[in-house]
Amino acid sequence: RGRRRNRTQTTLHHRLQLRREGSERESMARMLVVVSMLVSGAAGLVTTAPRLATAPRSSRVVSSRAAVKMDIIDMYDDYKERARATRRTVYGATEWRKHRSTKRYFRSMFTAIRSGVLRGLALELLMIVAVAGAVVGLSVSGVAQLAIPAMPLTLTAPALGLLITYRTNQAYGRWWEARKIWGAVINKTRDLTRQAHWFRNTERAKRFSALAVAFGYALNAHCLLGTISNPSNHIGEHATVDDKLESELTPLIGAEATAEVLAAPHRPVEVCRLLTRCISEEGLTPQMEARVDETIAFFSDFGGMCDRLQKTPMPLTYTRHTARFLFTWLCFVPSALLSTGLGAAQIVVATFAIATLMLGIDEMGVQVEEPFSILPMDSYNNGLRALHEYATFVPAPTPKRPIPVFA
Repeated sequence: RGRRRNRTQTTLHHRLQLRREGSERESMARMLVVVSMLVSGAAGLVTTAPRLATAPRSSRVVSSRAAVKMDIIDMYDDYKERARATRRTVYGATEWRKHRSTKRYFRSMFTAIRSGVLRGLALELLMIVAVAGAVVGLSVSGVAQLAIPAMPLTLTAPALGLLITYRTNQAYGRWWEARKIWGAVINKTRDLTRQAHWFRNTERAKRFSALAVAFGYALNAHCLLGTISNPSNHIGEHATVDDKLESELTPLIGAEATAEVLAAPHRPVEVCRLLTRCISEEGLTPQMEARVDETIAFFSDFGGMCDRLQKTPMPLTYTRHTARFLFTWLCFVPSALLSTGLGAAQIVVATFAIATLMLGIDEMGVQVEEPFSILPMDSYNNGLRALHEYATFVPAPTPKRPIPVFA
């Protein structure tokens, strides 16, 4: 009886184990079907796009599904562009107090679901999770054993980390350089507004100060003109960058000067030319004219610095190799986690977490590489405009003795 009881218990345990394995295989098979649909859909986004662009009009109706898929990618790209406007922060005492508060940890964790970086990476993370689900499904169902040792990923992880860190640091350097350029623009504009008090003609002094402020608006439009794909994100209710610049300059320097600036191929240089014409009409002393002209020359330098950042990205080999290296490395993470003995759900969750961290670091570098659309340049220019409107431009008193001129 004891032997028979043991045999019965063993048989029942064996049947329960078989049922569990069968249910696991069935769930993995369902997961595999879903993952294959996701992967095939993602592949269809890439393979059907070139054919849709060159297809005749009659076949475009058949390819409407591909157009919908491309619209999804465009939707995420548009979201990334719109989210850049929320990063133009100008800090004051209240913002700094909130920034260094201990609540920042809890605030950052609770608002992670609303993170712009995570939302922008939704498609990339979906593909990585789909690959992880496919690897786990094939391995658990017994179709293929895709487990690999973790040693290859361990050996290549430092190189990947150095590559991502180097690229992120260089991108931050570009952002910080752009901020320093605009800081110098603000300082030199204040200098020109102060030097306008040397003018004996009050109206000409106001015009000179207004042209100095107009340089910031012209440089802002010049930096944004070739760097944005969705203008409505960066210029508010205006249809184009030119419309925005016209609405800013016309009340400041008049319609005639605004038309000259808009017609110029390089708007900041045209503003510098108008400034030079203004000081030549005033007839300042040689010393004063030299000082003012030296400040205007700095404006030309600032325009060239912004052109360098705008027209020259980081070497594309860094961006492309980093993307290929990172995506390939993340695709092998699920296979490496299989050899650790984790469960199917644990592998998918761990892969998602690792991909979020790694792709997030790379995405931050890409976002700050082009700095002008995330710098609050409108706030800078509006502050300079307020300074110009506050000034009274009372002419300086005539010196009692002539100012010596040194050759």
